[in-house]
Amino acid sequence: MKKLVRLSLLFGAALLVSACGGGSGSSAPAQGVSKGVITALGSVIVNGIEYNIDNAAIKIDDNPGSASQLKVGMVIKVRGTADNSTRTGVAHDVEAHDALEGNISAVGANTITVMGQTVHIEDNVTRLNDDNTVKVFSAANFQVGDRVEVHGFPDDQGGLRATRVAKVVSSNDFEIKGYLVALGSGTFDISLTPGGAAILTVTGTLPAGAAIGSLVEVRSNAAPVAGALTATLVKLEDKLAAAGEKVEVEGIVTSGSVDDFTINGQQVLTNSATIYEGGLKTDFAIGVQLEAEGALNGSGALVASKISYRSNIKIEADLSALSSTSFSVAGKTVTLNEFTRIDGGPLANGQHVEVRAIADRDGNLVARRVIVKGASSQTFIQGPVSAKDATAGTLSILGLTVSTNSGTEFRISSTSADQAVTKSAFFAQVTAGVTIVKARWNSSDTSAAAQQVEIEQGK
Repeated sequence: MKKLVRLSLLFGAALLVSACGGGSGSSAPAQGVSKGVITALGSVIVNGIEYNIDNAAIKIDDNPGSASQLKVGMVIKVRGTADNSTRTGVAHDVEAHDALEGNISAVGANTITVMGQTVHIEDNVTRLNDDNTVKVFSAANFQVGDRVEVHGFPDDQGGLRATRVAKVVSSNDFEIKGYLVALGSGTFDISLTPGGAAILTVTGTLPAGAAIGSLVEVRSNAAPVAGALTATLVKLEDKLAAAGEKVEVEGIVTSGSVDDFTINGQQVLTNSATIYEGGLKTDFAIGVQLEAEGALNGSGALVASKISYRSNIKIEADLSALSSTSFSVAGKTVTLNEFTRIDGGPLANGQHVEVRAIADRDGNLVARRVIVKGASSQTFIQGPVSAKDATAGTLSILGLTVSTNSGTEFRISSTSADQAVTKSAFFAQVTAGVTIVKARWNSSDTSAAAQQVEIEQGK
């Protein structure tokens, strides 16, 4: 296998580990389909699995391709076998599909407009021009008229959250993918999500089998004008997988409830058997980024056996050093940006807050949600464990050494159960680089031994 070059990209290091469980049990490799963002190359890492692609058949936008054409930030579909215990797999087929390709018609504040669609670009998160040194929107120097290829996910704000934007050689071929939401006489409307708001009215002939809710690729030799496009080709996109197949899908929750929601155009159903990682069922919300894993039912819905939260870093403490772009909490600097949701705000120094965050490409924390809470002396930090020492009873979480002693409670918890375990049993369940642990203190002094350390795997 080629040497793996690890590149922290979309939602940072947390993304690479959030799909992994807290246990260390083994399982046989399983056949299935995984759809998500490439977070590292050499082989490819998608949804936390490192896939060997040495013998895979590769397609780039429906054309035969090669491994060298795969780029960090691309959204791909991998068919192959994967072993959840080792987080490795072997890819049989790899398909990369951009969401948009066309000329930039407008440039805004961390946004560009392509094919009539607003594309949101996040500093130090979105992959820009396949350049490791270009990390912020201004450095990419996007201009009206530039030809770009865009990969990403529909978000809950009606836009496309870009995972990769790259300038490409100009051509006369314009592309967009969308779901059919209305049919007219010789025309149809498409949306980024099934049943969502129309983004374009297309004049063209639909292929056989296309119906409301179908995902289609539309190509044209001209850019849209006033929200209308004349197609030279309309192609019905393949289904994600067949009924009964195991699938993994990454995306942003655009609609629904915890029992029935949509991510990346895929309907997801949960039930009493669904396990939640990196958070509990009650952490679900519109706009949350997550991965759903399970099998497709006969209607094409994914029945989730597991939900993994991408923003699995959580901190609760008093807020300080507030500015328009950042604040400090529990000694950690956290960035605010256009995607940060604030509940109970506006924010102010001295407030007791709960922060859900991701790590960006440089390992810095970026707030996804901030909840203002009542005054409290409690502090907790949750994140992936980067190192452990069972003998010393220490864990490293977000760069903080968390110590334990004879007074520390060790727990493995779920929505329905909260089980106390021994120190040895707890540390046996912790895998560095994989397991998410929450540490609690009854004061702001995180240098003291934690009152409680906990692995949450909710049902």
